[in-house]
Amino acid sequence: MNSMERVLARLAGKPVDRIPNLNIFMMMPARQLGVPYGTYVSDYRRLVDGVLYCREQFDTDCLCVISDPMRETEGMGAAVVVPEDNVPYSPTPFVKTVADIAKVRVAEASSCRRMEDRLRAVEALRRESGGEIPVIGWVEGAFAESCDLMDISRVMMNILDEPEAMHELLEICTRQAVSFALEQVRCGADFIGVGDAAASLISPAMYEEFVLPYEQELIRAIHGAGARVKLHICGNITAKLPLIAQTGADIVDCDHMVSMERAAAVLPAGCVANGNIDPVEFLSGSPQRMEELVRQCAAVPGVMVSSGCEIPRDTDPQNVKHMVETLRRCTPL
Repeated sequence: MNSMERVLARLAGKPVDRIPNLNIFMMMPARQLGVPYGTYVSDYRRLVDGVLYCREQFDTDCLCVISDPMRETEGMGAAVVVPEDNVPYSPTPFVKTVADIAKVRVAEASSCRRMEDRLRAVEALRRESGGEIPVIGWVEGAFAESCDLMDISRVMMNILDEPEAMHELLEICTRQAVSFALEQVRCGADFIGVGDAAASLISPAMYEEFVLPYEQELIRAIHGAGARVKLHICGNITAKLPLIAQTGADIVDCDHMVSMERAAAVLPAGCVANGNIDPVEFLSGSPQRMEELVRQCAAVPGVMVSSGCEIPRDTDPQNVKHMVETLRRCTPL
């Protein structure tokens, strides 16, 4: 089976030759290739080099353009700093008060250099994939994007004090995510990754009001364009799994503190849990420990296996290879 066949068969609950490997990489390949991270996230050609390096070295079953959460943020008007060798960030909130929501606008990807750069990465990876490896685009979920624009502490206060205003901001962020996602689908993305990390920090009741309807709207739009969705909410999402099961996502990433057994039991047919190896284990774990963790994940029927979140920048490549070699030896259940 090629990677596309393997991933789609797993989603359909059909037999596979081996469990798909969807490890998450950002800074590590840049470090291994000797490319400063500021360059890596600013020049799609360097990012594509890193993604293909991971495919070649670690037999990944996807080509994913995940890099940083500031692409849409810059397009929507915020000041963004791209350090020479670190992750881009916004030094001051673009939305300081709810009154500032009025200045937030949905940006066309072509109007923002860093958003357009991601489109070029998707196009290049599509050419490389030949349709045999899933290409995963990436957008910020509305709740995460609101935190990028407003600052997470203000968001947490405003969902209590100014809920109507926050819904207004979340609606704008959803329109931005839909627009950017559909552009990536048009450029050749088979999946769109949706990063909504901050959603792990709120209660299930707040998730149901301030996150779920916007994730559902985004996922419906992506499905309508013919692509699938990989939802990534790092952190402990255990209490929210019954709600996440309603998003419509095709793959749900599970961090190391989430039980794969629980996730697999709660998620509906056609939605696969992916995870959940602790990223720290890639830095410090022994080959024996890595084998133990991989086999624990692989023992859950129907799942895909990967790091729970980004594999750390300074990981020894040999540690990732231990994970991949063990996964190859596991019988798919």
